[in-house]
Amino acid sequence: MIIRLLGPLELTGPNGAVQLSSAGQRTLVARLALTPGETVPRSALVDALWSDEAPPTATKTLHSLLARLRGQIRDAGLGELITTREPGYVLNAPADTVDAARFEALVAAARQSDDPAQSARCLREALALWTGDPLADCRPGEWTRTESARLTELRMDATEDLMEASLALGEHAAVGPLVASLVEQHPFRERLWELLMIALYRAGRQADALAAFQRARGVMVDELGIEPSARLRDLEQAVLNADPRLDQPERVVAPVRGNLPADRSSFVDRPETEHVAGLIREHRLVTLIGVGGVGKTRLAVHVARGEQPPDGVWLVELAALRDRALVPHTVAEALGVVDQTGRGQLTVLTEFLADRDALLVLDNCEHVVDHCAVLVDTLLRVAPKLRVIATSRRALRVYGEQVLAVAPLSVPYPAATLFAQRADAAIPGSFVITGANERAVADLCRRLDGIPLAIEMAALRVRALTPAQLLERLDDRFKVLTDGGRTALPQHQTLLATMDWSFDLCSPREQLLWARASVFAGSFDLAAAEAVCSDDLLTADFMFDAVDGLVDKSVLLREEHAGVARYRLLETMRQYGQTRLRASDEEARLRLRHRDWYAGVATQGERAWFTPRQAATVGSMTTESGNLRAALEYSLTTPGEADAGLKLAATLWFYWVGCGRFAEGRHWLNWALSLDTEPSRARCKALWVAGYVATLQGNTSAVPALLEACRAEATLLDDADADVYATYVQGAAAVFNDDLPLGASLLAEADRLHTELGHLDSNVIMARVALAITVAFSGELDRAASLCSEARAVCEEHGELWARAYALYVLAFVAMGRGDVVEARELATSSLLIKEKFDDLLGIAVSVELLALISVVTGSPTHAALLLGGADRVWQSVGLPLFGSANFAASHDQCVALCLQALGDEAYAAEFARGSAMTVAQVIAAAQS
Repeated sequence: MIIRLLGPLELTGPNGAVQLSSAGQRTLVARLALTPGETVPRSALVDALWSDEAPPTATKTLHSLLARLRGQIRDAGLGELITTREPGYVLNAPADTVDAARFEALVAAARQSDDPAQSARCLREALALWTGDPLADCRPGEWTRTESARLTELRMDATEDLMEASLALGEHAAVGPLVASLVEQHPFRERLWELLMIALYRAGRQADALAAFQRARGVMVDELGIEPSARLRDLEQAVLNADPRLDQPERVVAPVRGNLPADRSSFVDRPETEHVAGLIREHRLVTLIGVGGVGKTRLAVHVARGEQPPDGVWLVELAALRDRALVPHTVAEALGVVDQTGRGQLTVLTEFLADRDALLVLDNCEHVVDHCAVLVDTLLRVAPKLRVIATSRRALRVYGEQVLAVAPLSVPYPAATLFAQRADAAIPGSFVITGANERAVADLCRRLDGIPLAIEMAALRVRALTPAQLLERLDDRFKVLTDGGRTALPQHQTLLATMDWSFDLCSPREQLLWARASVFAGSFDLAAAEAVCSDDLLTADFMFDAVDGLVDKSVLLREEHAGVARYRLLETMRQYGQTRLRASDEEARLRLRHRDWYAGVATQGERAWFTPRQAATVGSMTTESGNLRAALEYSLTTPGEADAGLKLAATLWFYWVGCGRFAEGRHWLNWALSLDTEPSRARCKALWVAGYVATLQGNTSAVPALLEACRAEATLLDDADADVYATYVQGAAAVFNDDLPLGASLLAEADRLHTELGHLDSNVIMARVALAITVAFSGELDRAASLCSEARAVCEEHGELWARAYALYVLAFVAMGRGDVVEARELATSSLLIKEKFDDLLGIAVSVELLALISVVTGSPTHAALLLGGADRVWQSVGLPLFGSANFAASHDQCVALCLQALGDEAYAAEFARGSAMTVAQVIAAAQS
């Protein structure tokens, strides 16, 4: 906490400045702060507010002002700073948190010291606390005038004390011009005339010193009608006699060219090193931003060490600084600038650096960022050769600033390299990365988000644990990762301290959002933050400001997906947020809101699936996959929420089926069905969806039990919708089992019932497409073409692509049956390109199989064999190749036979192997060539 009275009045707490909106509030704070810890009677507060003209309602108004003030103080995180203590009120604050009290204490310490250098340091620090006229924004009145005059007089006394100490140190050349200016402003202060005479005399200007005495005497006699004091007359005589006691040898200060500390450990190079070096050579201000412990300081110092400006490289460490007004003082101290004239430190710095070619490294600016920005902007304007590298959690926002976000180290390397070097340093010669521990080290670095500080702390633990053991304990990382070294900054001595440091820099709303955002698994957008994290303490109206503040402080990482900004906490910061969330007893409420929001996202995705937004829905579901999984896990592990989990798993059928997530879909569906065994519409839907996924995987043996249960419960509940979808899936399973008559019958029934019930969605289309392939297998090519052409037209009308691609595949199959190879290739390629957008591996596999057949039929057996190998590679990620169906395998077997006939076993095997070694993307590219 800091209270400033020596200039614009300011009261600052851990959550920022208290907005003192009225002169009355400012007067109350000032009156109480001038005597911290002491009771100020109500009458004294009334006098301070109204002097001799207090209104009849003065006491009531005082209580009202204090009530509002105390509420604002609590909001700023200062608790009960002002409390009642009869017969008045007391400010519960240490004296050193009030600049006026600190000023007086420093002046007293300076006067008690026998060492001029120590006195000068105390006085310089005391005068640096002044930023303007004292109490100027309080209510005008007798108390304000009296107290302001007292403080101003103390300031003048301290200024004279500082100049006297400076003269004792031999700095008369610097003191002379300042005193000459001051005597013009304060001509009746004899002590200033004394100091001016001594400064002039020591500068070898005896005549000017005597002339100064005559001017002083003229002012005294003409304006006040009195002669100068005996002290001043004695000084004139000493100057006339060249008294040796007036002499003082000048101090000689040896120049120093920088203060960068020596390297105490190896630097693990990172990709941005050269980029930062290039930026600081081309620009004058580079700010490195990033989360705590990401290595901003090490990178800045390493780059700075490679620079050799004539006037040195200077590191200014600001982490321990609490009083923002002392930023210029801290910079001056780091530079070794000694100026005890009482001038403002920023003025001193601008004069000192004006002609110097130097590089400043301002480290840890985040908690004093505004004052750093003013300082840097001022210095860069007046010192054209000066360059600055700043490290901060947020940018300075100064003109010409080049901002570079320092990313965590890449995993496995160079993150693993850092781990190995620090582990070996912990016990020299004891650690190297081997085949046995390489995976554990990489996983450890990945779990630590590649944050250098966390990796270094983990590496110290190899004295007791192996990397694999560390990995097992990483869920409790804030206990495991301690001891950053006794000489480390306090906020770097444990990972928890680093997070605390970042947390304390945030406003109350930002702190709330950090804790609440930990319920997100992966990234989230602003709408999700507003829906999940807002309440009366953090309203949706202020959510953007809170998000923006956390991005600015490098707590949230900003990403962009499909033109929408999204935000993400690194895992370490998410876990820290969880500890804060649990401590607030809000976790259960936030996790429920998170689940409900993403259940809504899933419902919106299902509705959008049979619309032109279908392709975009694929991207949004993929982006939200982490949050959807978290919502499912919450539902299936929280008592009383299993039904919601069942609904969510079933609602996501389009994601499991449409985006080729068969295995994951069955995992969630089977789990949900095992927990919720009571008949319900949600259970009916989950049963047919589970059967659907199993069918597409080729696991048709599991389908009958699922669909029989579905149809039985649908009959019990009169759920005609679930019954018809189960009929469709049952028909598809029959086709995959090569029972074409049963499949055709069931699929035709499903198609009819969909029409009667008014259904129209992707599964309705798929029932018709499945019927088409069934009749095509039976040789009814015209009927198959008619069915798929109708399905294709409906899809085009509604902007549906996923089912349309399967219709195109069947039409390609029909074209091949008719001998129209050109049309077949065009249709199969179109189907493949659509399936690529959906990452639908099943659709990709069947299209590639057909294109392989087309290749061998058109005289390209080598290419066909390559595609067969590629299709086999895709099938391995889907399930049973070609569903284990003889009908689906017929064209495949034909293609293999033709390839073997043209190439022979050895050449065919070689091309097949080459294809099976390709990635899915390479397979798709090869199929189009």
